[in-house]
Amino acid sequence: MKIAEVFSLLRRRCSSSSSSSSCPRAGARLAAPVWPSVACLSLVACAAPAQLEGSERAIALYREARAAEAQAEARGGAGLAAGRRAAPRELTADEAVAMAKERSATLAMMRAREATARARVDADAAGTYRNPEVRVSQLRLDQVLDHEPRFAAGLRIRPPRPGEAGAAADVARADVDVARAETRVSELELEAEVRWLFDEVLLLDAEVEALEAVAATRRRLADQERARVSVSQGTAVDEAMAALSAAVAEEDGAAPRARREVARAALLERAGVDPAAPVRLVGEPAASAPLVALAPEEALIEAALRNRPEIALAAAEIDAAGAEGALARATRWPWLSFIEIGYEFSPATRDPLGWTLEAGLELPLFDTRASEIAAADAGAIAAQRTLVAEVQRVAREVRDRLREARAAGALVEEFRARALPAVERAGIEVARALDSRQIDAVRALSLEERRAAAQVKLLKLVREYRTALAELRIVVGGPLDGRAPAARR
Repeated sequence: MKIAEVFSLLRRRCSSSSSSSSCPRAGARLAAPVWPSVACLSLVACAAPAQLEGSERAIALYREARAAEAQAEARGGAGLAAGRRAAPRELTADEAVAMAKERSATLAMMRAREATARARVDADAAGTYRNPEVRVSQLRLDQVLDHEPRFAAGLRIRPPRPGEAGAAADVARADVDVARAETRVSELELEAEVRWLFDEVLLLDAEVEALEAVAATRRRLADQERARVSVSQGTAVDEAMAALSAAVAEEDGAAPRARREVARAALLERAGVDPAAPVRLVGEPAASAPLVALAPEEALIEAALRNRPEIALAAAEIDAAGAEGALARATRWPWLSFIEIGYEFSPATRDPLGWTLEAGLELPLFDTRASEIAAADAGAIAAQRTLVAEVQRVAREVRDRLREARAAGALVEEFRARALPAVERAGIEVARALDSRQIDAVRALSLEERRAAAQVKLLKLVREYRTALAELRIVVGGPLDGRAPAARR
């Protein structure tokens, strides 16, 4: 019965007997049915509260975080609530990655699971050693009355099989390796996401700047066409086309600006900084940054085999299968089920010659663990083949991504070597022609627009190159110079 139902029952009974409550006899009759309800009420009040569902707990945590943010803003500490830190003036890619890893709740969860798996190693090994048992034989009353009591006490120990504790610990260590590999997967995903967002913001900044230059040139071109029409040197069609071209250039820059704000807010939020904070991202200029010096193919493949968590997972599965097979083989041979040392107390016992020794031998006649051993051997073969397949897949992915990165880098270098000098030369020649009045301003602005468009083309090639590098960094699982990644704290 719920508390609300009990209160409603009490109200109904009290209201129905209000007229007879003044009579002692009626009051006595009323007390009898009320006391069970009062007892039920006390039992319900002492009961444990109902557990919330998972969705309700999640909503409660979210509301608590929002309330903490609101309280911090009310105290004048906006941006410092919900685990956020003070916004730095400048932020590099490495600093953003470190801040995101420190704040990530996913990494904290994975590291807690890794610590739990590590704590189970000693627990599983200790679980093979059962506590000793003190056994006391029965004491019969007739023997006591006949003055011939018989009483025996003993200490029983169940010794573990040879290698059983080590096999159990090996199985637990394999779980630790799996948890460590899963943590590494989460770290790689987070680092790749943060670095991609950082590069995306820098690329979008350069792209917005180049598109603004194009739009400014087209606006000046539209002004020149308007001036020519005013002096009857141009047509209204030319003026309209120039105005339309300027409007299109303005709209072309709106989308990159919006994407830049979205990427910047996502980056700062992952780093634990207020997305509205004035933080300047410090990095190499996107258009003029030199290409990354990539390690040789074999060095990158070996680095990927050292860093990739899939390899660690496959190796952990091999170790787990071997440990399970060793544990199953350890129980297929006869072994002592217990050893008991005791002493028997009776009138016929000559002290101290009442010591007794008992032992039990387990004979694996019906359960030979053959099925478990076969399953462990099959698992070991499957895990070994999984490791071979993972090695081939990782090597193939590194080769494919390396080819893409080298091809994208070659396009950037070729464009810089061939197009940029031509763009610079065109700018110099346009300036000379304007000084000597060999071309008019409209044509000069058209050439200037082509120069800005070439810069936009270069940024698109750089974006493809940075994307290829990010994908290569993911498949390698660390730096692209073949070094091992920094040790995790």
